[in-house]
Amino acid sequence: MSVGISQNLERALERAYGVASHQGRRYATPEDLLIALIDDPDAGAVMQGLRIDAERLRRELSAYMEGATDEAAGDAAEAPRPSPELQSVLQVAVTHAQSVGRDTISGVNVLVVLLSQPAGHFLEQQGMTHYAATRFISHGVVGDADAAGADLPADSSAEVRMLNDDYTPMEFVVHILEQVFAMEHDAAVRAMLHIHQNGVSRCGTFPAEVARAKVADVLAAAREHGHPLQCVLVQGSN
Repeated sequence: MSVGISQNLERALERAYGVASHQGRRYATPEDLLIALIDDPDAGAVMQGLRIDAERLRRELSAYMEGATDEAAGDAAEAPRPSPELQSVLQVAVTHAQSVGRDTISGVNVLVVLLSQPAGHFLEQQGMTHYAATRFISHGVVGDADAAGADLPADSSAEVRMLNDDYTPMEFVVHILEQVFAMEHDAAVRAMLHIHQNGVSRCGTFPAEVARAKVADVLAAAREHGHPLQCVLVQGSN
């Protein structure tokens, strides 16, 4: 499947090339793109949601890149091109999009990849991790929010539903369904595919305390492995 680039990301890449050109470099780097993503409507919304100080990020990246030069000299009039490192970032984003059936990548997808690159250090200094970013992107969640169902009456029941995201490996979802919800392997695979195809799947109905404990177990395991897997509770009948 062919994967395209969103218009916003195309503009961000143009700004990244502009940063490199302004500094007399032939190649735009991941750091240049991260500077450009500060003003990207998609990636910028994630940074804002996770309380990244955009101006501090811009200053620190600009200071880091100040005086940077390319090893290979070239024609000063030649338009900047993506460095091998930046090409790799874009390719990883494309490969991930293909793996989850997406036909376009945006600044959000690239931002997630950058978190695993040296450029991501500047985001990590302000508390943005891969786990935090993918949870926010996937579910709009800031923080752990482990108190799911805290308002359920003790004598009620609750249905546990698992939500789809583009970042938790399918094998991990199957493992969780087997371990936390005691599903047989084939049933867990069917449930995982249902989640992937429909966005959500029922994992079972339990007494409120049991349901809360299962959600807490899912979130703890997901957090430990850095995956944004999310469960929600729906109150059942008494």
